[in-house]
Amino acid sequence: MVRNLFLVLLLICLQKCSHGKHLLRFLTFCQRDVPEDGQYDIEYDGDQLLYVDPLTFQAVPRLPEFAEQWTPDPKLAKDAFVSLGTCKYNIPRAIKGENRPPVVIVSPTSLIIPKQDVELGVPNTLICFVNDFHPPVVDITWTRNGHLVDQSEVSQTQYYSNSDFSFRTTSYLRFTPQENDIYSCSVDHASLQAPLTRFWEVEVHTDHQTAETSVCVCGVILGLIGVVTGLWFIMKANKSCWA
Repeated sequence: MVRNLFLVLLLICLQKCSHGKHLLRFLTFCQRDVPEDGQYDIEYDGDQLLYVDPLTFQAVPRLPEFAEQWTPDPKLAKDAFVSLGTCKYNIPRAIKGENRPPVVIVSPTSLIIPKQDVELGVPNTLICFVNDFHPPVVDITWTRNGHLVDQSEVSQTQYYSNSDFSFRTTSYLRFTPQENDIYSCSVDHASLQAPLTRFWEVEVHTDHQTAETSVCVCGVILGLIGVVTGLWFIMKANKSCWA
């Protein structure tokens, strides 16, 4: 299936007065044998403005702020329809025309971080950031203490393109921290023989640990003051001897 991937990238550089160049990118992605699959994005300086749903062809803004400040062109749905259709039409012809070139395959990297400071019993979100992979198809799976999580608690962004034409995506898991819970984010990709898995354990600093840390810091500070004071007396004594 990897060979059926075809990516069309149109790069347009815009000059804006004296502020330098900006990059407006239209990205179309499709697969030959998956009719319902496809992606049509518009990005500006690396940030996604919107994507067009491949089933309804409705524009979906990346952030609510974009919807409030900018209205998409009414012709965008038609442009996306034509672009995705052209993408699927050109896949077999591009493969044949290029003598079936090998697909560039790059392994992903991943990172897990919490969205907010962790407090036991307080709802939070775990973020699994997956980056630097190609082609743009990954399968992300979450577990809690070795068991698959409820998929209703999981959401994932579209695929975003990087400047080197690799891709990135982010998966979010809503959770409530409980002491000693261990979460994992596993990423499966065509480049991997086994999924790439990262683990994250719930760790909360208690008041006792905070007090211990404060005492330790105070001890270090007092020690430094003692060293500086000792050096001052030594220097003063040496001056007295020379006098």
